[in-house]
Amino acid sequence: MEEREAIRRAVASLDPRERELIELRYGMRSGDEMTQKEVAEKLGISQSYISRLEKKIIAKLKKEIAAKT
Repeated sequence: MEEREAIRRAVASLDPRERELIELRYGMRSGDEMTQKEVAEKLGISQSYISRLEKKIIAKLKKEIAAKT
């Protein structure tokens, strides 16, 4: 439970576009996860760009969570 809250706080600290990508990708809004392709179509960018952004954002989240533990 504490881990989930730490993740939610870290996601909330992202800029709006990064937060939207992560929330859509991992179902944090609706409970339904979306594929990279679905997120790319929704945001109007390429799937490869989604992949690169996702890796960057996840690294950022890991760093944020590690700093607070």
